[in-house]
Amino acid sequence: MSLDARKRMSIPLDVIFPKRRVALTPHISRCLKRRPLSVIDVGGAMGPDARWRPLSAEYMHFMTFEPDARSTEQLGRTSNANDLIMQVALAGSPGERTLFLTEGPFASSMYQTNDALLQDFAVWPWYTPAGEATILVDTLDACLARQPNFRADFVKIDVEGADLEVLKGGRRAIETAFGVQIEVPFSVRNLGAPLQPTIDLWLREAGFSLHLMEREHWLRANGVHGALSQPQLIWADAVYFRGREWVLHNLAAAGSAAQAEERLAAILAILLIYNAHDYAAEIVAAAKDHGAVNPSSAADFASSVEASLTSLPLFAARGACALIIATIAAVPLALLGSRGRRLAGQVIAAQAAPLFGSLARAARRGGVNGGCLPDV
Repeated sequence: MSLDARKRMSIPLDVIFPKRRVALTPHISRCLKRRPLSVIDVGGAMGPDARWRPLSAEYMHFMTFEPDARSTEQLGRTSNANDLIMQVALAGSPGERTLFLTEGPFASSMYQTNDALLQDFAVWPWYTPAGEATILVDTLDACLARQPNFRADFVKIDVEGADLEVLKGGRRAIETAFGVQIEVPFSVRNLGAPLQPTIDLWLREAGFSLHLMEREHWLRANGVHGALSQPQLIWADAVYFRGREWVLHNLAAAGSAAQAEERLAAILAILLIYNAHDYAAEIVAAAKDHGAVNPSSAADFASSVEASLTSLPLFAARGACALIIATIAAVPLALLGSRGRRLAGQVIAAQAAPLFGSLARAARRGGVNGGCLPDV
């Protein structure tokens, strides 16, 4: 069963049990229609992240960079009319580079795979070498300069080792970006690629602060794993946002009150997509206190944040319903052989993980005023 088929099966259940809620008021929706959110997706082999699904296509557009032809064909079938797909790789300077192909197209890289390390892990089949290709590379700054209808409100980078190069080639582009999502490695998967501390330092010096990390641990090739096992941390998607002062300066620099509200709408949409509700509320309050938006508009933005919150009991109730439905749907799939059983497990896991994850976070919450959420 293909990844697309699994997504199609998950979408109806996601309607019952939404994993994130983005409640935009009519006023904010109008702001986003006038000035759609621009997302730069560098390394888009898997297509736009499902987290963006709550936003209508008329509220945002993507500029996707993906040099592997195996992936761009798929992207062309799933993109929206206003999206732009660039079959070019990004780096710190323009020219030609070698792309080291892997069996999993999403793992291809301009940095050669560290086979000695990767063979120790169960995911090795994805990284098996599949040849080489000479590709054109350009800089993000140069590409955006040729596309005046696009800008960088948010930049997502996942290019298997060349992530810092993309940042260095997009210094001007990210000046307009409120947020960056970037893959940061903790182990040397690709020879010569910088690790997380180097990338983090660069982004902090550029004016961004780390907000969250979505970590991935890998099981070793022996497959040994139990309920309490802790496999090795290999990489994470790190999400960085601008600080409050940058937002206030950006709003003050807008040419009119309407343009300031459009900019704030884009920032708010990004924060709600990432469930950063507390920071979104803080930004809206600061914009009101500093006169960046009028009180009535600020109240409208604040109501959007409030409406985007989901109480734990409601979230758990919806999640339980979706899990029951997924389990019922998985029973006939499990009778179709090994592939069916694997798909059945994935359908159930897609509903179980966010449900039990939210319950686990609620159970761990503690500290003064319940202000601490430890991982364990």
